[in-house]
Amino acid sequence: MTGAVEPQRASAVSAHPGPGPSRAEVFDYVVAGAGHNSLICAAYLAKAGNRVLVLEGRAMIGGGVKTAEILLPGFKQDLCSSSHHLIAP
Repeated sequence: MTGAVEPQRASAVSAHPGPGPSRAEVFDYVVAGAGHNSLICAAYLAKAGNRVLVLEGRAMIGGGVKTAEILLPGFKQDLCSSSHHLIAP
């Protein structure tokens, strides 16, 4: 097939760009976002023996499933969602 792109495995990324010894990491998958769907996907990939890196751009993981004490100390409320009773089992 002309112009077909072959899938490639992740290349090494230097974790220590400065002088001295470097530690290269290789990941099979990089998951963007740490919401509940991304975390479940990453967990299944890791359980299958893959090396997985999850990246989150916000200070708190969870995507649309977050709970925090916003109004009063000790009073926790959902920040984005209201019910996720079907994902518990």
